Amino acid sequence: MKIITVSYRLPLSIKKQNRKTTITPSAGGLATAIRSYSDKSNKELTWVGVADFEKNIWDAYKNSFPKTFEIEPVFLDKKLNKNFYHVFSNSVLWSLFHYFPSFMEYNAEAFEDYKTANEVVAYKVNAIYEPGDIIWIHDYHFMGLPKLIREQHPDATIGFFLHIPFPNFEIFRILPNKVKRYILEGVLGANLAGFHTWDNAIHFTECVEKLLGYNQNGFIFSQETHRTKIGSYPISIDFDKFNDAYDKPEVVKLRDEITALYPDKKIIFSVDRLDYSKGINNRLNAFEAFLKKYPEWKEKVVFLLVIVPSREEIGKYGERKRIIELNVGRINGALGNYKWSPVVYQYQAVDFDRLIALYNSADVALISPVRDGMNLVAKEYVASRKDKRGVLLLSVMAGAYKELQHAITINPFDTEHTAERIQQALTMPEQEQGQRMERMQHYLKKHDVFVWASRFLSDAQEMQATDNKSLPLIGDTLNVLLQKFEKAEKRLLLLDYDGTLVQLQPKPELAVPSEKVKLLLKNLAADPCNEVWVISGRDRNFLEQQLGDTGVGLVAEHGGWIKRQVWEPVISGNNSWKPRVISIMEEYTDRNSESFIEEKEFGVAWHYRNVDEKLGFLTSRELLTLLKNNLYNEPVQIIDGKKVIEVKHYMANKGTTCRNSILTGNYDLAIAFGDDRTDEDMFEQLSAENEFSIKIGTGNTAAKYRVTDTGAVLQILAGLERVDSSGKAYL
Repeated sequence: MKIITVSYRLPLSIKKQNRKTTITPSAGGLATAIRSYSDKSNKELTWVGVADFEKNIWDAYKNSFPKTFEIEPVFLDKKLNKNFYHVFSNSVLWSLFHYFPSFMEYNAEAFEDYKTANEVVAYKVNAIYEPGDIIWIHDYHFMGLPKLIREQHPDATIGFFLHIPFPNFEIFRILPNKVKRYILEGVLGANLAGFHTWDNAIHFTECVEKLLGYNQNGFIFSQETHRTKIGSYPISIDFDKFNDAYDKPEVVKLRDEITALYPDKKIIFSVDRLDYSKGINNRLNAFEAFLKKYPEWKEKVVFLLVIVPSREEIGKYGERKRIIELNVGRINGALGNYKWSPVVYQYQAVDFDRLIALYNSADVALISPVRDGMNLVAKEYVASRKDKRGVLLLSVMAGAYKELQHAITINPFDTEHTAERIQQALTMPEQEQGQRMERMQHYLKKHDVFVWASRFLSDAQEMQATDNKSLPLIGDTLNVLLQKFEKAEKRLLLLDYDGTLVQLQPKPELAVPSEKVKLLLKNLAADPCNEVWVISGRDRNFLEQQLGDTGVGLVAEHGGWIKRQVWEPVISGNNSWKPRVISIMEEYTDRNSESFIEEKEFGVAWHYRNVDEKLGFLTSRELLTLLKNNLYNEPVQIIDGKKVIEVKHYMANKGTTCRNSILTGNYDLAIAFGDDRTDEDMFEQLSAENEFSIKIGTGNTAAKYRVTDTGAVLQILAGLERVDSSGKAYL
């Protein structure tokens, strides 16, 4: 088994200049994380990415460097790559996902090239994939890739991880419809979609619900071929690598050189890629405000600002560089003098040893992005401080802030408050510094990059392994069921009503069982070997009127009421929430005259099966969100069913009622039929060898078997009914 890692950048770069070829490892958090995982694990790894070198150079030098894993470069046409990477990925997705919609420059041709690039990479992955491999796709460049691979390998284990924020619905909806669908459906091709924070995971889930109309249960979306779990997996670092580097002789020497350059001065340090999302000018303005508000720090503090070149060919980045440099010059000219420059600015990459030395020398690390998925610089700074000194000033807009709870938090847009926080950091006692650092280091050591990678990969495998691959209940499979039915002396039949025994109708009152269905149920219930139950979301009065004389057991309102001889409530407590729900739903029936409300004893349902399909769907998404916010902490479940939104008491659960009140008896065989999401609760209770769960229709399911429609159900039940005196069942 191997792990196929897919990201835009390969973990190395090959450059040919002045007849000399150099091979260097790529910078960046992902490359560092995967390389660290590779070094310390026994997993075979293969990395697929887009080459920044020509194919002939690769062919000449691909065996000229030590390999910790296999590398499979993808070679894209230059124009295709420009449109894919610069024009769409970075000028559309990066801008929008970091909440800079005004910076977005959408281009239809570039989107088509984005799709083409995903298809080219999918072709490469499909060529090297073998059954049992795990495919781990990274970042916004390849959001269409999971679905493309799933189409070729339906049973593959696929994980997708987004390294940048995912925007809320109001921002995401700015994209053209075809782009939105491509991105959401693409990511849902994975078994597991991971985000840095739960905020981002919730944003993605909300977009899927509102734009695609997919139901989720516990952050799991069920689809035709598989299920997709949505979760938070905050990326981390190799803690020991950064912590141990403190004692490296090269680092000690560089650290001494840095501190010698600024004797009797406090050092504030900041390092970032050139990017408008990093808020570099915000921190420069805050530092300037600090010096003006606390003039006693003049000539006693220096701000070391390191910016790593990035994407200068994109207009907004070159523009950002010019603004930063003008700002640095202005601050130094206005506040500095011939013997002191408040800001020491460097625009170039920094090697590992020098970076650690800068971290170790800094009294304060100022990390203030205006929007960041995680920000590993904050974690690296904390991990590198083996001396347990220094203070981390961290933006609340960075994902890392949710984990590094003992940092001093700042709002990068609040210049005055950030200036005050700089003062607090510079004057913090060493004892408090040590306490904060120790707590953050304890967390990072426990939640390092290896835990991140292991947890993500194991969860992806678990999702794939537990995906139920339901089998069509036909042919030999059906014969096995019939044979078991013949031999069983005590049989249990659990039957849903709407969509199972009767077809769905425009109005619930029209969905009544035929005399043929009633007779079928009566005959099945009359056999002393059979115990037959109809388990429905309908209210008890309807079920009593339609099926009360058939002799079957009845469960109403998804498990709220149960009848053997007489009706008994399963639920205790009041329904004080019902008037509020009805009032909310009435607003939507007023707007949509074809919709209607169905009130039950333990629930209320808003049906939109007769509303225009698109309008009904969009309205139902709005209603869902409104109900969730209004019913927070109420003892209810909100069910997003087949063209119905239902609010019911949390104890009204088919699975719970079956487990506690029906499945407690002795039986040799249990068979359950159902078509709706509420029936999944029942299917999950039936896992033994002598228990058959059967889904009607399409969609991913916990059921073991599947039939096409209500007609197939009735045909199977009729076959079970016709058991002759010898006990033989037949269709």
